[in-house]
Amino acid sequence: MKNKIAIASAFFAASSLSFAEVALTENISVGGFVDMSYSHTDDDFDGGNESTNSYTLDQVEVSWYFDFSPVTAQIDIEYEGDNLLVDQGFVTYDLGNGSAITAGRYDSMLGFEAFEPTGMYQYSTAYSSNAETGLNGVVNGNNLSVSDIITPATNEGVKYTRESGSHFFGISLQDGGFFGDDRLGGDIDIAGVDIVSGHAIEAAYANDLGNGFNVFVGGLFETADSAAGEIDSTVFNGYVTYETGAWLFAAEYINTEHDIQGVGDLDIDSFLLMANYSYSDQASITGRISEVDVDDLGDATKLTIAHLYAFTDNLALCTELSTVDYDLDGNGGDGDTLEAGIELLFTF
Repeated sequence: MKNKIAIASAFFAASSLSFAEVALTENISVGGFVDMSYSHTDDDFDGGNESTNSYTLDQVEVSWYFDFSPVTAQIDIEYEGDNLLVDQGFVTYDLGNGSAITAGRYDSMLGFEAFEPTGMYQYSTAYSSNAETGLNGVVNGNNLSVSDIITPATNEGVKYTRESGSHFFGISLQDGGFFGDDRLGGDIDIAGVDIVSGHAIEAAYANDLGNGFNVFVGGLFETADSAAGEIDSTVFNGYVTYETGAWLFAAEYINTEHDIQGVGDLDIDSFLLMANYSYSDQASITGRISEVDVDDLGDATKLTIAHLYAFTDNLALCTELSTVDYDLDGNGGDGDTLEAGIELLFTF
C-alpha cells in the first residue's frame, strides 16, 4: 500500500522474493528490478476483430538509497519504452515522532495498486486495457488515455507525512496531478495548448483498524490555467483491505472529475474488488473484477485471474488472463477483449 500502513503485500507473502537493497557503503545502498513480458490480445468489436502479440522488455529500474540520518534520499533511474529517466528523486528530513518532510519528485499517495510491478498482485493494472482506446474522447488530444487520468502518478512538490501507531496522514503541495510540468507555477505545452500555473494539493489518511482491517481515504484538487481556458480536476479515492490467514481482500472506489473550460465535465467512476490467496510459500492466485465508467463515452468491465510463482529469492513468474466487456455509447459500439500475459520479474 502506498500509504505506508503496515499491511502484508501478497507479492511478498506469497513468495520468497528478495527486495533488500545491496549495501555499497555504510550510507549508500542500491536495489532494483528487471521486468519483461509476453502479451496476447484478441479484440472482437462491432465491425471487425483484431489480434496482437507483443514481447517486450517492459521496465528496468535501479534505485539508489542514501542514509545520512536524519536526512535520507532516494533516486530511481528507470528505463521504459526506449526512454531513460528519473522516475523518483527526493530528499526526506525526519522531524522525529513519526513526522517527515519530503521534497522532490515522488509517487502519489492515492490508489490501491502499486506503481511498480514488484508491488502488483497481477500482471496488468485494474483500470487499463486495450478497450480504453475507444473511451479516450476529449483526452485523446492530450495523448492521454483514460487510465492516465483516473489517479495521479508522479509529480514534483513538497510533502508532509506523519505516522503514529496505526495511523498515517500525508499532505502534498505539488506542481500538478495530471497536468504537471515538473515545477510549481511553470508552464507546459500539451498538444499545442500552453498549460501554465499548474498546482495541486493531495491529501491522504489511513488507519489500521486491527483484526486485519485497513482503511484509506484520500483526495486531490488540481487547477491549471491554459491558453484555451482553465482545467480543474478533483479525485476522491477510498479503499478497504482485509487480511485473514492466507487471504487478502481489497475493495476500492475512485471518482475523478475534470472540468475543462470550453469542453465540459469529464466524470469517471472506477472500482475494483480483489481476492488473493497464498497457497504456499512460493505461490499465490488472485481474482479481480474492475470497472471504468466514463460519462457520455462508455464503460468497460474487466475480469482478471492471475497466478504468481517464485522460482528463487529473486526470480518470479506471473501469468494472467483477463476479459474486458465494453460499451462505447455510440463511440464505436460494443466489444469484448481477451488479454493474456506472461511476466518474468527479476529483483535485486
